[in-house]
Amino acid sequence: MVLYIIRHAEAVEASATLPEEWRYLTDKGRETIEGVARRLPESGKSCTIISSPLVRAVQTAQIVAEKCGRKCSLEISGLLLPNAAVEQLVRFLLERGSGTRSIMVVGHEPQLSALVARLLQHEEIQLKKAGCVVLEVNQTRPENPAAFYSYVTPGKKPLKSVKKAFMATA
Repeated sequence: MVLYIIRHAEAVEASATLPEEWRYLTDKGRETIEGVARRLPESGKSCTIISSPLVRAVQTAQIVAEKCGRKCSLEISGLLLPNAAVEQLVRFLLERGSGTRSIMVVGHEPQLSALVARLLQHEEIQLKKAGCVVLEVNQTRPENPAAFYSYVTPGKKPLKSVKKAFMATA
């Protein structure tokens, strides 16, 4: 299975009148994620997108779904909330991925970096807003379930090297 791990795009700041969970994408955030979505390898194909329930993540997921094709289904999961347990998410993805060609998850930091680190058995990184790490996941190897494919960030060429991708986020 190919797993796309996408951090939500730029959102407005929380305020006294706008709580954290209702933060929505800025115009720049919408434009940025559209550009990233067009460069994803799955663009134009069917896929399953699983998003955090927070507004900025759902909006990001909707834009990715529009750019990737009409056969994309969008689901919402509390497993993608910012501080949800990474191990539960890993188990869910490994079980869900059985027989599936690709899954995209849209969520938040610090959870997504921890997910990438856990799947690659690598040091943690910081995903950029609207950034997407693409992994090849092998469900039969739970101790080391993923191989790095690429890291797509706004306005830059996709990085195909783990070392360059992780150094680029430092």
